[in-house]
Amino acid sequence: MNKKGIVPILILWSSLLIGTPAYATSNNLNSAMNSPQIMRTDRLSGYTRYETAKVISEYYSNGKVKNVILTTGNDFADALSASVFAHEKEAPILLVDSSVVSSKDALDYIHDHLDLAGTVYIMGGNGIIGTEFEATLNELGFKNTVRIAGKDRYDTSYMIASSLKDTMVSNVVISSGEQYPDALSISSFAANNGWPILLSPHDALPQEVEEFLRARKPSKVYITGGEGAISDNVKSKIRSVLPQAEVERLTGQSRFDTNAIIAETFAPNPSTVYLATGYGFADALAGSIVASKNGDPIIFIDPSVPALPKSVASYFGKLSGKKLRPNIVSFGGSGVVPDEIVEKSSNLILGLAKETSISSIDDITATIIQNKDYSLPTTVQAQLYNSDFLDVPVKWNPTSVDTSSVGESVFNGTVDGYEKSIKLHLNVQEPLPIAQYSTYFDSRQVNRTENIRLAAKALDGKVLAPGERFSFNESVGERTAEAGYKEAMIIVGKEFVPGLGGGVCQVSSTLYNVVNLAGLEILERHAHSLEITYVPYGQDATVAYGVLDFRFKNSTDTFLLIRSFVEGDTLTFQLYKK
Repeated sequence: MNKKGIVPILILWSSLLIGTPAYATSNNLNSAMNSPQIMRTDRLSGYTRYETAKVISEYYSNGKVKNVILTTGNDFADALSASVFAHEKEAPILLVDSSVVSSKDALDYIHDHLDLAGTVYIMGGNGIIGTEFEATLNELGFKNTVRIAGKDRYDTSYMIASSLKDTMVSNVVISSGEQYPDALSISSFAANNGWPILLSPHDALPQEVEEFLRARKPSKVYITGGEGAISDNVKSKIRSVLPQAEVERLTGQSRFDTNAIIAETFAPNPSTVYLATGYGFADALAGSIVASKNGDPIIFIDPSVPALPKSVASYFGKLSGKKLRPNIVSFGGSGVVPDEIVEKSSNLILGLAKETSISSIDDITATIIQNKDYSLPTTVQAQLYNSDFLDVPVKWNPTSVDTSSVGESVFNGTVDGYEKSIKLHLNVQEPLPIAQYSTYFDSRQVNRTENIRLAAKALDGKVLAPGERFSFNESVGERTAEAGYKEAMIIVGKEFVPGLGGGVCQVSSTLYNVVNLAGLEILERHAHSLEITYVPYGQDATVAYGVLDFRFKNSTDTFLLIRSFVEGDTLTFQLYKK
């Protein structure tokens, strides 16, 4: 027998499910009450794609088998055509890693279930699945190994097709060898009917595939996927090679649409629906041997979306309309086929929900500035079972909003036809300042620090009306011992001398800078007679009660709020619109 191998290469994305049993079964209780039949739901999963493939294989056959398929779990290229061969050989599809040591799940299944006289078919060349696998199998007592591998993925698909018993095929499938979704979508149907799956690049039909078509002369060719997967050039070439054959393209706008179209075409009345992620090939490939038993569909879902693809929801709705109650089997853990998706699939098929029923409504988070008006939304965006979005009316409790206090308020919303409560988290925040400025001081100078604190406190919270004039001296008051001011260094003429209220000029200078940043009109401002260090040169504003003042005007058309903070060695002023 030809030792060339067909290399089915499976890629990542299988099932990563932590803490879920490998084989889980449940009956939909709602269906028992609403339908003469009970819909059964099963999950076939492991902690890795390799264990998932083993679990699927045990589900397919937990007794002795005569054949098994080994294919890599790290790429999909050669594996896409393996389903048809596996069905013919009644062989579970097991995934192996790059080494024997990391392929324990596959070898354990072979040890427990393969008849010693049985055959292991290795899909792929030595560079994909090394010769150590054959050596290990031989040591375990399994002497019959057949490797099927071509020079590339297209040649491999040709070799698989040529290995099938039925040489008078009526139908053939042409799928992209550069993508996996379309080939996997039709894999269970092709396998059940014995239709070879031949791979092609986008724009040119491989020579060996052309030779196969000329030799077998099928009466019909199915092309899976749109022109982005298999070009019209390839389609035209097939027509020229098979002028008497019917050539039909099965395609939709997305992988999910194509998947659903294929399911509707070949499985209008399925006994079981198999769910798998549409963004990974491993679980669907391993599961194709199970689905091919009765020619049932493998339906792709998007695990990142809490609703079904629109075309899939439509397919399930049609099953419901025909009063069909197929079982549901999920390939992979809840990380790749979420429990929520299984439940929604069941609800649609059982008629407990419609395609346009509300699937989910996200909670809302909103932020509002303190004392600003906020109106609760009258509608919220709902995602429907078919992944469409619709704005729906909502009622809130409580119905009124108070933004006078900073903090979070929670409102509970109800929507007709949706059983869950929606939450709106409203965060009321202090307004952002229109200007802010900070200066720094030596907090070890206790008296000066106390003077800064007193003057800043006198200004904190002051509100200025539009057009109002501000005077630092009037607002802070005279700096006296009775007012709590202490002796610290002040500037008199050209020297520093002790005096009451030393440090207050840092407060007036800091305030001047924030007022200047806000672009307000300065009415009076004086520079120190000596250079100071807490603000850049030319940005100071000295004050002396009854002699020198710092004054400005609220030249805006809104009220302004002054806030001041003394923290550690930092003085900060902020201006807010009120």
